[in-house]
Amino acid sequence: MRGLIPGIAGAVFALAASQAMAQAPEVEVPYVKEATKTARLAHGVTEQMAYHTGAERFAELVEAYTQGAVKVDIYPNAQLGLEQDTAKDTQLGVLEMTLVAINNASMWYPPLDVTILPFMFRDREHVNAVVNGPVGKDLFEEYHKASGMRIISVMEWGDRGVLNSKRSIEEPSDFEGIKIRLPKNSVMLDTYNALGANPTAIDWGELYGALQQGVADGLEGPPHGMVDMKFTDFLKFYSYVPVFHGLAVVLVNDDWFNALTPAQQEGVLRAGREAGDYQRWVSAKAHVGGLGQMAELGVTVNAPENLDAFMTAVEPVWDKYRDDIGDEWIKRVESAE
Repeated sequence: MRGLIPGIAGAVFALAASQAMAQAPEVEVPYVKEATKTARLAHGVTEQMAYHTGAERFAELVEAYTQGAVKVDIYPNAQLGLEQDTAKDTQLGVLEMTLVAINNASMWYPPLDVTILPFMFRDREHVNAVVNGPVGKDLFEEYHKASGMRIISVMEWGDRGVLNSKRSIEEPSDFEGIKIRLPKNSVMLDTYNALGANPTAIDWGELYGALQQGVADGLEGPPHGMVDMKFTDFLKFYSYVPVFHGLAVVLVNDDWFNALTPAQQEGVLRAGREAGDYQRWVSAKAHVGGLGQMAELGVTVNAPENLDAFMTAVEPVWDKYRDDIGDEWIKRVESAE
């Protein structure tokens, strides 16, 4: 090749390499399989949020643990519908999977609302003890029987404070007259009624416009979620009053799951467990940074020193839903370690 112009020499080598590849024998690697099962996983938020991070982790692990035989395609930003719609579609088999806030999954089994009773969880260690322990196993199995869907992963929003346009919240009376957006869940709506706010149910996909137009004065959610969704552009008071620890679940249609081989089923279940643990950790880290980010964006951030008055105010909510949820479930979740 001596004497060839460098550009020509490169072209010659490239041609030789492509010819060699064309002549190379095909080698099968039995461990790596072609996808024979696919699933669409819908969720309602942007790709920047921890929800999507968890969904991506789940899809990657499903591929790894099924050796490529099962593929999960993610549809964010409510492309396939709002959360309650995708939950219903998953039950009907119109959709294979969806990731939704747990309050949008409980319509088929009210005891699932035990996870959203106000101030139910002591801390994230308590959350993990419930989710990964015998209480979660039994609760999710009963949900499966009632709904025909499997909960195969538990992710989170995390501790949900209040972001609003009116004032900081230091005690329950500060909620008076503030219109707070909430999901369409009676436990959550009754909770903020008990705190003295004016709750209004608005779907997540319609929320940004509703807040801008003054249909609601604010909402409750984790700090990083408020920043990611840019609600901090026009809502300037965030009060870290963790009334709810928001969990989210990956629901899977039972017929789709049962069509998998036993090895594939175990791979999907393993992926769900590990992706949930990972996402809850990512969310916890984002939570820590989120409070600082909001302050940098000009939001007034406060955390009431004493939550006793808030806890006392919501006691009637526990009394109201004790029969629907079941006292035994409440006691089991409270005592989980």
